[in-house]
Amino acid sequence: MARLLSIEEVLQETGLEESLLRFYESEYPDMLPKKVLRGDTLSFNSAAVDIFKKIHLLHSSGHSSVETLPKKSEYGRVIAVTSGKGGVGKTNIALNLAIEFQRQGKMTLLFDADLGMANVHLLAGITPCHDIMEVITAKRSITDLILEGPEGIGIIPGGGGILALADSTQHERMLLVNALEKVEKSAEIILVDTGAGMSANVRDFLASATELLFVLTPDITSLADAYGLLKSLHQENSLEGRPVYTVINMVQTLKQAAEVAHRFSSCARQFLDREVLNIGYIMKDATVGAATVRRTPYSVFRPQARVSINTRNVAAALLKTERPEIRLSSAFGRYLHLVRDQSRKKCVMI
Repeated sequence: MARLLSIEEVLQETGLEESLLRFYESEYPDMLPKKVLRGDTLSFNSAAVDIFKKIHLLHSSGHSSVETLPKKSEYGRVIAVTSGKGGVGKTNIALNLAIEFQRQGKMTLLFDADLGMANVHLLAGITPCHDIMEVITAKRSITDLILEGPEGIGIIPGGGGILALADSTQHERMLLVNALEKVEKSAEIILVDTGAGMSANVRDFLASATELLFVLTPDITSLADAYGLLKSLHQENSLEGRPVYTVINMVQTLKQAAEVAHRFSSCARQFLDREVLNIGYIMKDATVGAATVRRTPYSVFRPQARVSINTRNVAAALLKTERPEIRLSSAFGRYLHLVRDQSRKKCVMI
């Protein structure tokens, strides 16, 4: 399981002197995972321990080339978790998926993009000292906001009850997207927990992501609102070349989950000519409520509960769908270029 290590812990696990480790770090930066800034301290991904050992072994045996060492993909996989309406368990799923990814060896970062009404920190049991507004106003770097969450995941908190964030302008949102581009190399998977609905805030983050995960429930309003959001993105040409998945939450039976998934994917195929892949289901479980009261993620509170096992299966299914070619360029960077191109075209038309 990937975790964050201090320089002292890396020295202890590798058995190397600090001067030697610093030399390898300066000589072969492309071979090592990018470090993560937590507060004012840079921490190592635990995968760096084995790579430092391999570099040292090659040097000790007289080899000057380290081209055979494994390279880390340049950019993290950006998955936006969204829904058409609130109350479908989207934030809980995003948080617990992040934990399951981390447990399965993927350095994971969770960004609470529900601007103005952020609550990931409440479910994770952490208390942020700063909020995302300080990034927009250039008072802090986004890396200053990263907190260590349960099981070692990184969490970028949003802003709870901040009207200015909820009513942010496109320029302010672009400043935030630009800041997020700087952390894409800090994690293997970046989960973006969007707000519910079809606001400009939500659509910007959905347009930035490499993949979209819709959280649905059997409630007819959940299906209708999610389809409305999907249709809106389709009409804006925001889905081209990117996979769209569904996870069915709060179901009573497997039959119910299959029916909901089929209904949504059939509508997308028939009316939007869009393929939507169901990635799994999560059964209704009292564990969720009990964990929420304790401000503890349910996969930590009861790892063997039905809801935790279901979430683990969804995480495993998503890992199997990974497309490495998507990660060759910055997801947030691509969206910034798209917005700038659109702005230039508008200026030419005027």
